[in-house]
Amino acid sequence: MNWILVYEKELNSNHLVQLTGERHLHIQTILKKNLNESVQVVIPSSGNYLFQVHSVSENSTTLEKKETLPDVLKPLDVEFFFSLPRPQTGKKLLHLSGGYGVHSVYFFGTDSKNKEYWTSPVYGKDLNSYLETGMSQTGNSQFPNVHAEKNASWRSFLKSWKGKVVVLDREGETLSKDFLNLKETEEKFLFVFGPESGWKPDEILFFKESGFKILSLGKINLRTEFAYSAFLHQLFLIKN
Repeated sequence: MNWILVYEKELNSNHLVQLTGERHLHIQTILKKNLNESVQVVIPSSGNYLFQVHSVSENSTTLEKKETLPDVLKPLDVEFFFSLPRPQTGKKLLHLSGGYGVHSVYFFGTDSKNKEYWTSPVYGKDLNSYLETGMSQTGNSQFPNVHAEKNASWRSFLKSWKGKVVVLDREGETLSKDFLNLKETEEKFLFVFGPESGWKPDEILFFKESGFKILSLGKINLRTEFAYSAFLHQLFLIKN
């Protein structure tokens, strides 16, 4: 991690925070920070900061908040829908979402065969930890909203979306840079990623009958996390 993630509630009234466990070990063994040296810190929903090593013991490192840094990136104020992926893929999607600072992520079980994935801690108690690793990597301070919709109807959700729904499928129209330039619009976009096996014919028909735009990232059948990474990178270049 390039940044140490600290929550505002962890700071005391003197702007000090005592870190133990993984963060303490990272500062001492990876960053190799000594007394009075500076550490880059990201505080979710607040920003980027420079902290100083205030004291060190065998089991903890205490940092002191010193100054505010310019935001290292502009978060991506867009929202994404995913057909529930395997937990290993889900980890990567969450890491990327935290790294780029997307607004919201929705997971839906569009395929009944994958319902057992909901039992994984990736979609439960461990979910925030994967967002945090992404934020620690890039310094993004916008904590994504993640919704694990275990029981809701995904078709009803898309139909009721207040904005523009864009379905990503390799058989769709080629995605253009003009379309990706969302700076001038106030419309709420939801980008929809399907299962790696692709959408079924009846699902494509549903999208067309619903008036959703179907766009392609290319004719190559990419793994979900690779397609998501490529798409986020294109959006990031435009917005930053």
